[in-house]
Amino acid sequence: MCVLIFNTTDIIRIFAEPFAFNMASCCVLEKSGFALEGTLRQNAVKNGQVIDMKMYALLKDE
Repeated sequence: MCVLIFNTTDIIRIFAEPFAFNMASCCVLEKSGFALEGTLRQNAVKNGQVIDMKMYALLKDE
């Protein structure tokens, strides 16, 4: 799907920001070729708790 998007649009970057504790989502992104760019510390509030998020990206020229 990402290859189709890159080949048919001007988009050069696709990113995702899963919760840091959601290891299943992180694994899916990594298996799909996304690179971990870093951790967004204290980036969201879920159920009253401040949590970290991960930043993943896939670039067109990678």
